[in-house]
Amino acid sequence: MYGLPQAGKIANDRLIKHLAEHGYEQAQHTHGLFTHKTNGVVFTLVVDDFGVKNVGRQNAEHLMASLRKIYSITADWTGSKYIGLTLKWDYKARLCDISMPDYIDKALQRFEVPTPTRAQHSPHAWLPPVYGTGPQLTKPIDDSTPLDKKGLTRLQQVIGTILYYARAVYNTMLVSLGTLASKQSAATEATSAGTMQLLNYCAKHPVAAVRFHASGMQLAIDSNVSYLSKSEARSRVAGYHFLTDAPLNPDKAPKPDDAPPPFNGPVHILSEIGAPVLASAAEAEFAGLY
Repeated sequence: MYGLPQAGKIANDRLIKHLAEHGYEQAQHTHGLFTHKTNGVVFTLVVDDFGVKNVGRQNAEHLMASLRKIYSITADWTGSKYIGLTLKWDYKARLCDISMPDYIDKALQRFEVPTPTRAQHSPHAWLPPVYGTGPQLTKPIDDSTPLDKKGLTRLQQVIGTILYYARAVYNTMLVSLGTLASKQSAATEATSAGTMQLLNYCAKHPVAAVRFHASGMQLAIDSNVSYLSKSEARSRVAGYHFLTDAPLNPDKAPKPDDAPPPFNGPVHILSEIGAPVLASAAEAEFAGLY
């Protein structure tokens, strides 16, 4: 039912009702995550893509048979593609690499980015510190020429295209994208230069992958803040959330000199500009943790 805003809701309600009749229930607090009452099948649903985890092929075929009663479906038993991601499994080493090959190449062709004459290794402009100064000053106001409507549209398209890639596999670009997105409503030639630097960085580093190791369900978070690094005396907050193995002695409180937990691919990345203006770097760190 193309053009009907309610079509997606109607289709989703129909699917949930149909799946419930065959024993599949949606998680209460995680929409799009389904489990079967008895056979152990777990799957996520994004629009019309099902990512299925199962033990025993017959259990996965039960889900497929249930779906085929109302839909025409295809199956990839290798589990190598999902919502635009390429999944490379190594069951022996118990790890999975997630990547998006060719995504950046297509984006660079779309935005007609020429091959840079000089390699760009930083997605974001660097503001060199001035050592020996007392107070830390905010960045100077951008007074360069505002972009026209065509320039604004291109900026928004670049942000939208690269943002999905950055969230999925290349989170080091989130800082640059966040800075550009914060200036969309009043973008200037300086913003355009920042966009070009990001695209040149993509051209130099077109393929990234995130490696996930099988681990326990212990949530670990690395948090940090860059103080007064953004316009209007704001700070950037960052958090890297990942699952890892539990400490050897979970009843013992960790000490500062303890070894960090085993590293893993992220389950969530926080990278945003904090709204309040904070009085000190220490206060900003506490705000970021909160």
